[in-house]
Formats: sequence, structure tokens, C-alpha cells
Amino acid sequence: MTPRVHLHVGLPKTGTTHLQNMLWHNRDTAAAQGLLYPGYVHSAHFHAAVDLQRERYPDWASPLTDQAWDRLVAHIRGWPGDSVISSELLATATKTQITRALRSLDFAEVHVICTARDLARQIPSMWQENTRNRRVEPYGEFLAAIRADDSNPLHDLFWSYQDLPRVLAAWGETLPPQQVHVVTVPAAGPGLWHRYASTLNVAPDRFAHPVDHDNHSLGAPQTEVLRRVNIAVERDVPWPQYDTVVKEYLAHTILAGHGDGKVALPAGELPWVRARAERFVTEIERAGYDVVGDLDDLLPTARPEPAGCPTDAELLDTAVTALADLVAQMRASPDRDTPTEQIKRLLREFSEQHPPVMALRELYWKGKAQLSWARRR
Repeated sequence: MTPRVHLHVGLPKTGTTHLQNMLWHNRDTAAAQGLLYPGYVHSAHFHAAVDLQRERYPDWASPLTDQAWDRLVAHIRGWPGDSVISSELLATATKTQITRALRSLDFAEVHVICTARDLARQIPSMWQENTRNRRVEPYGEFLAAIRADDSNPLHDLFWSYQDLPRVLAAWGETLPPQQVHVVTVPAAGPGLWHRYASTLNVAPDRFAHPVDHDNHSLGAPQTEVLRRVNIAVERDVPWPQYDTVVKEYLAHTILAGHGDGKVALPAGELPWVRARAERFVTEIERAGYDVVGDLDDLLPTARPEPAGCPTDAELLDTAVTALADLVAQMRASPDRDTPTEQIKRLLREFSEQHPPVMALRELYWKGKAQLSWARRR
């Protein structure tokens, strides 16, 4: 029987990090059900997506991205069952890049999966995500840019990731519509993992929820503080240091712990957003793709008008709280890691800088995966 390769190509901010963490931290459980989550490090799928689109993501290129796509495919070739590749960066792939990806998987039956949620939630989340990635545009400027009919850099960046019918058509152009799956994010409550798992043909309840590694939303004051930090540091901080210190530590660890005053879509933006979402639904229905969930989940509903821009007093309070948390964590940091955790962290950092060491780690994980498969048989 021809194995399936599921390509989860986005969209960003639709629970992709949560789904990827579920698969990564439950690799043995997935393998026991015949599903491979390939790669021997957590970032393998990210590296593969960057390798596939080097022209778009030159800042993320590194020795680890060299031939990363081919390494992932080679891992899949050696697995007798189904596999899944997941990276929201794949949403922006060009026709040439998609052709290369599909040709490399010509030994399998390819299924494309796209997770999607309503634009009224996507838009504020994407503005926050842009701010986490050192963008400096105020929320109002961002909204005006993506609403505009004319092309502009912000507009083009946002819709290159969030134009759902375009992403589906690009990846599904040469596939039967029943092999293109739209998994909708429930309007409220859990359920995304169960919907996603059903497309992978695995039993969702057998997967343990990992320690929380998911992305957390910032509140309006926290996002504005981060935006002003971005303005202050400008481009003086190289991306690797920004990623570690500002994005992961300041934003994810410090500011996200105080995410009050949620960023929402202003009520005045709802008419055009709903019209765009209705067009998305119509195009999906016309294409005949497999829908897992309910397309009504993609239609925004009226929500309370959020509070206005954070006041200077709120921003000052947020900044002081963040500094206090930073001091507290610095005091606690000597005892934060156990010796085992310190060794793992040092090994991970060293291997990310030295590809030969990474190759040894990959051999270890490959042997572990093969042992898991042998036990299953």
C-alpha cells in the first residue's frame, strides 16, 4: 500500500505550534500507530521549510538548513508507514518550490492539510506575531495596510500567509480535491487536535499533552511595550540575539505572563473582514476540498469593542512589572536548571553551531525511531 505523506502547510496563528508540539513530544506514540513525525531535532521541519524557500528567508539560512528538506524526505523514505511534515512557513511557497517538494515525495500519496480560523482572530494575532518579529507598525497602521485594495509591503506580507484560497490552490493544483484538507479551528473551546488527528488517521486520546511550550498571546499593553522596544533597538541587535533575548525571553517568558487587555479586531473593521471571510468560504466550497470541522468557524461574528490604545500609565505599569519579573528570574536562574537539563541545553546549543555534532544527534534519534518501529512489529 502506498504510504501517505501529510503536508501541513499553515496557516500561521491557527494552532500550528500546539499541533507540532503534540506530535514532537509524542513521537513514539505516533510511531506506534504507524505515523512518523520525521526529523531528529524539534526545529527540523522549520529548517526544511527555510531550505525549500531560501530566497524568501535568507536571514534564517544556516548550516542546519543546508539540504534540510532532502534530509527530512530521506527520513520519510526509510519509514514504512505514513508521515507528516508541518511548517506554517510552507504557506508562502512558490509554484516552483511546491513542484520541487511534491516531486521529492513522488513515492507517496501526498495529502495537503491547512488549518484555518476566522479572520477576526487572525488579524490581531498576526499583528502581535509581526511585533514579536521586530516589526514596529502601530495596530491602526497595520489594519489600514491590510484593508487596502492596493498593494503595499504590509498588505502583501500579511496576505502571502493568510490568503487561504490562494494557499490551498497553490499546494492543491496537481492533487485531487479529496487530498486537500481544510481543518477549521473551533470558534470556541478545544477540539482542534481531535480534528487534526482525524486527518492523520491516529487516535487523538492516546497522545499526552506536553508541558506547555505553545505560543501565548500578549495583551494590548504588553504588545505596545514590545513594539517600542523594537523601535529602541532598531537593527542594532542581530537576529539570533533578538530571537533569543527579545522574542523568546522578553516576549514569551516575561510579557506573556501578564497578557491582560486582549488585542481584538475593532468593530469598525468587521464588515470588510466578514466579506473577505465569506469569499474564502465560497471558494473552498466551490473547489470541493475535504473540510474537517465547520466552515462557519471561519466566519467572524460581532464581538465587543475592545478598549482603546493603552494609556501611558498602563504602559509604564507593564514595563515596571516586566522589569521586576526579569530581576526575579535572574535571581532564581542559578538554580533553575538541573545538571541534566544544563547538559541537554549545552549539547543542543553546541550541536546547532556545529553540524557534525548535530549529525551525531540525528543518528541517535534515528536509531531510537527504528527501535520503536521494531518493537511495534
